[in-house]
Amino acid sequence: MKPQAKKQTVNDRAKTLFILIIIIFFIMSLTKGKLFCSLVNISTIFSNLSYDLLLACGMTFVLILGGIDLSVGSVLAFVGICVTMLLRNGMNVILTVIIGLSISIIIGFLNGFLINKFNIAPFIETLAAMSILRGLCYVLTSGFFVVGLPNSYVQIARGFILGIPNKIFISISIVAIFWFISTRHILFKRMYYVGQNPKAAYLSGISSIVTSTLGYIICSLLAGIAGILMTSSFGMGQASFGTGFEMRAIAAAVIGGASMSGGEGDFAGTALGVILVALVNNVFIMFNGSPNWSTAISGIMLLVAVALDLLRTSEQRK
Repeated sequence: MKPQAKKQTVNDRAKTLFILIIIIFFIMSLTKGKLFCSLVNISTIFSNLSYDLLLACGMTFVLILGGIDLSVGSVLAFVGICVTMLLRNGMNVILTVIIGLSISIIIGFLNGFLINKFNIAPFIETLAAMSILRGLCYVLTSGFFVVGLPNSYVQIARGFILGIPNKIFISISIVAIFWFISTRHILFKRMYYVGQNPKAAYLSGISSIVTSTLGYIICSLLAGIAGILMTSSFGMGQASFGTGFEMRAIAAAVIGGASMSGGEGDFAGTALGVILVALVNNVFIMFNGSPNWSTAISGIMLLVAVALDLLRTSEQRK
């Protein structure tokens, strides 16, 4: 399919998601009134979006490349544990954050290198990374919370910028920066070509290994940032942080227009997908549904999105 046609399809998806979100807001405003429209509820929805937005943005890069990263939730937890343990031992906040981000970059590099250099299936490699990192989290903490963090670190996420919570402002700013770069820098544009046809990209002189590895590094880096924001917001590190987050990230990215077969993805669509997933979960809770159904709902939405993606791909081939 021509790139212009693909872009038109993605834009249509974003418009559809935007209209759907508006409709849900309108219906919920009528049925639940002040309970749904209250500042507390809206703030809760968007506060929780800060982590999912970063993870889904990173996942979009990987999906564009035709891969998948199941380790993002564990990277979030592991970076959070490493950072909080260093802080508890008296290390400088800025240095600790740099170390935490460096750890996430190293993990992303290893994921990308092993997948591309040794042709390991992304599903298998990142599943192994997920298990290893999650296990290390429990080994390092013995299942206990890591508390006693300095106030300067806690305020990274809890503070406000122009009346907007820091974690929301930071997340949106980072995603906006990556979106802008992805539309301007040739290295990021090459990800679409690698995802569409790796062999053709290689024959065109594009290094698939470098390009693909960069995608995994960005994905892991954004998960690391989410880990720092989460531990800062909660004022502690916990081995179970990020559990199931990879499902929501994949669901939001695919709902937003990313294809599981690679070569497609749009960050505006991903952001709208994140909002839609969070909104549906909030609606479910508003009607007295159990919050424990959150993962199941994300899974159902992912299944529907993948089914629609397969139907669309089948129609395009015809």
